[in-house]
Amino acid sequence: MKLKNIFLIFSIIMLFFGMFYFISFDVIQHQEKSVYTKISVITRESSSDAIVNLQQGLEQAAYDMDVEMSLLTLTEQNNVQEQQKLIEREINSGAEAIIIMPIENEELKNIIEKASEKVPIICMGSCIQSTAVSANILVQDEEMGKELARRIFVKGIFNKKVLLLESSLQCDSINKRKNALLSILENRTACMIKQNFEISSNAVKNLEQIIQKIEPDVIIALEPTVLDITAEAVKHLQKNNIMVYGFGMTTKTPSYIEKDDITASIIQNDFNLGYLSMRRAMEILNKIEDREEGMIDYAFVNGHNMYTKENQRLLFPFVR
Repeated sequence: MKLKNIFLIFSIIMLFFGMFYFISFDVIQHQEKSVYTKISVITRESSSDAIVNLQQGLEQAAYDMDVEMSLLTLTEQNNVQEQQKLIEREINSGAEAIIIMPIENEELKNIIEKASEKVPIICMGSCIQSTAVSANILVQDEEMGKELARRIFVKGIFNKKVLLLESSLQCDSINKRKNALLSILENRTACMIKQNFEISSNAVKNLEQIIQKIEPDVIIALEPTVLDITAEAVKHLQKNNIMVYGFGMTTKTPSYIEKDDITASIIQNDFNLGYLSMRRAMEILNKIEDREEGMIDYAFVNGHNMYTKENQRLLFPFVR
C-alpha cells in the first residue's frame, strides 16, 4: 500500500477518534452540570459585610448539597425596585428557586406571587404575607427585642434619655424588634426619642449632629450597619458615657464590642439561618428527602462574654 494511502487512512481514524472524544467529553460535562441545582439568593443589604455569617451558612449548605448559588446584594440597601428586577432576571437566567430577604412592599408582593408560578420562593429572615410563598424561614425577632429591652432595663433607665434609631422599618423583622423592645422600655425611661435614620455616605457625620443635639445616655440601633455607624460616631465624639446597644453584627462589630465602643448586641445565628434556608429550598425542590427543623438561636453579646465557646461560634462560625 502506498505511503499516501496509509497516511489518509490514519488521518481518517484519528479524526473519528477525535470526534468521539469531544462528543463523549461534552456529554460527560453536561451530566456533571446537571448535578448542580441553581438557586439564587437576593438580600436587602448593599454590602456583604452585614451578611458575613449568613453568607457562610448559605455557602456551606450549597457545598454540602451540590448547589450552584448566586448571592446578590443591592446597589442601595432596601431598594424594592432592584429586588423586583433581580427576581425577574434570576428566573430568566435559569434559577430553580429563589431565596429572598424581602422588603415589605405591595408591589414586591405582587412580583413574588407572579414569580412563584415559575419557581419556589423562600422568604428568609423576614416574610411577605402571601400563600404564594413556598416557605418562610423566620427568626425570633420579638424575643430578641424583648431580651435586649430587659438587659437595658436592668442597667437602670428611669432617669435616662434613650435615642432609638429607626431604620429599615419597611422590613417586617426589624419592625417586630422595635415594637417588642418598646413594649418594655417606652414607658419606663425618662425620655424615649425615636429618630428616623437613613444609611448614607454621610451617615456617621449626620448621627454625630443628632447626638450633639439630643445628648442621649443610651442609643439603640435596630440593625447591624446602623449599630456600627453609631459606634463610630460615639467614638469620634469621645462620648464614652453613652451606652450603645443594637442587633446583629457585621465584620467590624466584634472589634467594636471588644473595645467597648458597642456596649452589647443581640446576635442571632445567621449561619444557621443561611444553612436552613438553603436546605428548605432543596427540600421544596425534592432534591433532598429528610426534613430538618432547626432553631435560629441568639445571644446577648458584650465585652465580658464574647469569647465564651458559645458566643465565639455565633461571631466566628466554623466553615468547612
